[in-house]
Amino acid sequence: MTKAENLELRNTIRQTWLRLSTKTPTLYIHKFVIGMDEVKNHHFIEEEMNKHSDLLLVNLTNESYQNLAKKTLMAFSSVSEQFKFNYLLKVDDDSFVRLGALLNALKDIEQHPLLYWGFLDGRAKPMRGGKWAENEWRLCDRYLPYQLGGGYILGQKLVNYISKNAHLFQLYRNEDVSVGAWLAGLKVRYVHDPRFDTEWTSRGCNNEYLITHKKSINEMQTLFKSLSSFGVLCYPSEYRLRPSYIYDFSKLPSECCTRRNGSKIP
Repeated sequence: MTKAENLELRNTIRQTWLRLSTKTPTLYIHKFVIGMDEVKNHHFIEEEMNKHSDLLLVNLTNESYQNLAKKTLMAFSSVSEQFKFNYLLKVDDDSFVRLGALLNALKDIEQHPLLYWGFLDGRAKPMRGGKWAENEWRLCDRYLPYQLGGGYILGQKLVNYISKNAHLFQLYRNEDVSVGAWLAGLKVRYVHDPRFDTEWTSRGCNNEYLITHKKSINEMQTLFKSLSSFGVLCYPSEYRLRPSYIYDFSKLPSECCTRRNGSKIP
């Protein structure tokens, strides 16, 4: 997911983590999703499309945080209609992905057409004020379990389900919360993986991370250089800014997720 104006970020991604896999385009393709209404305000988009052929335009008239769920819904519908695939990775344009490692990890987890893989949260309370305020959320006093929006993977059947029922879904302010709500009640294969550093702020740097969120252009370049030169994500050393957790599926969602200082969870 990207905005038309974020050309430098897209170029940085093309020059860094999209180069981290030796797999051929027959195994994966990437697309930068942009709202069509923004294209006319940025003359370089047409040139970028001709040069890279990796933009996916959706019919969004107002590119804003409030419309992220709608943009995500349109993106899923476009992908479902235009491409054949087994899994969809959705990431923000400020996320850094260890692409080769992620593709290998996908082989190691249970292959499932209803896979929903990321960093799962089930105890978050709806925001009632500020940028993330959810004025339309009336389902319960917590968000339904959802994978954090910095990056998550969906099986093809889930993407197709969302696409086919797009006209029925309530759109919430937060796109990741929306996806979790849309999928609630299905036979989803939830996989919580602390190697997805995809929360609203990064937990630090860990060499096991498959995706790490909230990275600047300089940070992406540094991570790429570290991987290219030293074979590790975090050089010269790992560091932690906040603890992680393992999702406890034996408990109610509101009791799912306990962060533990000093733990070795990525």
